[in-house]
Amino acid sequence: DGGPYDEEPPVLLKATPVLNATGVSTSKITLEFDENVTLQNAFENVVVSPPQFEMPEIKYNGKKVTVELLDTLKPNTTYSVDFGNSIVDNNEGNPYENFAYVFSTGDSVDTLAVSGTVLNAQDLEPVKGMIVGLHSGLDDSAFNKLPFERVSRTDSRGRFTIKGIAPGKYRVYALSDANQNYL
Repeated sequence: DGGPYDEEPPVLLKATPVLNATGVSTSKITLEFDENVTLQNAFENVVVSPPQFEMPEIKYNGKKVTVELLDTLKPNTTYSVDFGNSIVDNNEGNPYENFAYVFSTGDSVDTLAVSGTVLNAQDLEPVKGMIVGLHSGLDDSAFNKLPFERVSRTDSRGRFTIKGIAPGKYRVYALSDANQNYL
């Protein structure tokens, strides 16, 4: 019958730069797993924060996943690449659940987070696939004029977590971002 059924998700063996690294100057990230992996719906599921104006190149081959950030890295900034459940093993599709790769170009990694649930105001049902973002500009026009500073995407139950937030005051907004410009 081909042996026992594989129920284990892939295991991250090595990350270059290492997970939660500081002083990072390279825009290429390599993740190595213990088994062959694939990415499911990377365009829809992988969220890079702060948002990138040029879509990052995300590739997989065998046991490796590479991410190339095409925008210039900002100084003293914590970056997160939130894969959600998109990294799965090649044979059985077991997901590496809620995985986010984090690094900083500065001396420390910002570790604050905001979590919540987005509900449709008409029927109070959870909303899947919404972009949720933060603005440190507290005026209402920031939502229309500036891209988000940190972002996440809601899951199938409308839940989100925005990670890598620096201390400060923010406004939280949710939007359906059809053209992917975070405005």
